[in-house]
Amino acid sequence: MTVPPLLSVIVANYNNGNYIRDCLDSILEQSYRKIEVIIVDDCSSDGSAEIIEEFTSRHPQTVKGYFNSSNRGVAFTRHRAVQEATGEYITTLDSDDYYYQKEKLKEELDLVLQHKHASGKDIIAFSNIALVNPDKSLIQFWDQISPVKEGHIFEDIIGRSCMIPRDFVMNKELYFAVGGYDCSLPLFEDWDLKIRLSHHYEFLYTKIPGTAYRRLGTGLSSRPQEEIIHWLNTVFEKNISLAEQTQGEITRVFEEFLAKFD
Repeated sequence: MTVPPLLSVIVANYNNGNYIRDCLDSILEQSYRKIEVIIVDDCSSDGSAEIIEEFTSRHPQTVKGYFNSSNRGVAFTRHRAVQEATGEYITTLDSDDYYYQKEKLKEELDLVLQHKHASGKDIIAFSNIALVNPDKSLIQFWDQISPVKEGHIFEDIIGRSCMIPRDFVMNKELYFAVGGYDCSLPLFEDWDLKIRLSHHYEFLYTKIPGTAYRRLGTGLSSRPQEEIIHWLNTVFEKNISLAEQTQGEITRVFEEFLAKFD
């Protein structure tokens, strides 16, 4: 009998004490049981640390908490969590979000393992995203906003012409193979990583709702538009050379995306 692999769930937290219980409970309620939760707190000041310590005390074999000594930003915090993870496979969840369906991790890991066993190749498995209000009421599913693409979707991800996968399952080695998070980026560090991953690996879709993404109005959407556009351009320019023969077409598509901010 094949031994199920350990899956590490990476959670970065900063001042999400109002939501972190939902986040952690949704992980612990997953049908796939061979997991560890690696949560790193980025020097919160809202009582988050006490909640994390409560979960690590209640679930000492599963939940492992770490605390930055100073505020370092989300890229550094997630990277530290990956370094602390002992699982062969990893996934992520922001501390103000939660898993929408209890089968989320099982469906994604099954898809990854099926392809590994059939072809020997590593793929990355992702699911739909449920956009929800702070009270968890459903607004809509993300595939109603952006088209879902799967397979070799590098051009779609860098051009932002599809639903950008989030909280996907992959072999931890893939993270390090592409260089991990760029800790110099204050915004769009996750998109930057996904661009590099999609240049090397296929993304495959489970077709189920995975993460519930809370629309709080305090994150990226609350930033000044000029700042958002600046860092979008920075990440795009950093990675466009990977496109080789299709740079012109991808640039055109990306500029159409940016035009929506006007």
